[in-house]
Amino acid sequence: MTKMFLRAAMVLPLFGMLIPMVVGFFVPGYSSIHQHMSELELLSPTIAMACRVGAIIAGGSILVFAFALLLHGSSRFAFTALTAAIFGVSMISNGVFTMGSPLHGLYAIGLTVILCPAFFAAERGEGRDTISLAVAFLVLVYMWALMTGMDPAVTRGLTQRLITIPMFGWFGYASWLVLREVGGGRF
Repeated sequence: MTKMFLRAAMVLPLFGMLIPMVVGFFVPGYSSIHQHMSELELLSPTIAMACRVGAIIAGGSILVFAFALLLHGSSRFAFTALTAAIFGVSMISNGVFTMGSPLHGLYAIGLTVILCPAFFAAERGEGRDTISLAVAFLVLVYMWALMTGMDPAVTRGLTQRLITIPMFGWFGYASWLVLREVGGGRF
């Protein structure tokens, strides 16, 4: 079961976020460069549903990732699993509640995503995990810029999409590393 969960977590978090990225290209009057992905949820019911489903897929698969970590290493990845579970729930809430509601992202609890790769690097215990640490740093810088208004409004959609790739792709990378341990290098 751990292998199945990890395989799902290798692709589904980023896949879920690719849905609103792709949908945004086909919406008249919407700019993927200037607007956040969550703004798509404020448009027609069909467009909103596609984006909501994407957030729920991403969040649910991150919860599966957290569960797989607990199955694999019991308490070895406890902090990574906890922060991933919190982030997964916040992503699901992004799909359930629309932008503008404080429940969209559960009052910004999704900031725990900054800690997931950092905790993973620390808990893995196999030398320095430069990729995980770099992702944690990039996400921290992006979140800081977003929350302080330093993320330029004219490119806020672009910067969100650029950081989404390492932010959600990291779950695939971490799943792959754990899957290597579980399967002895074979998938």
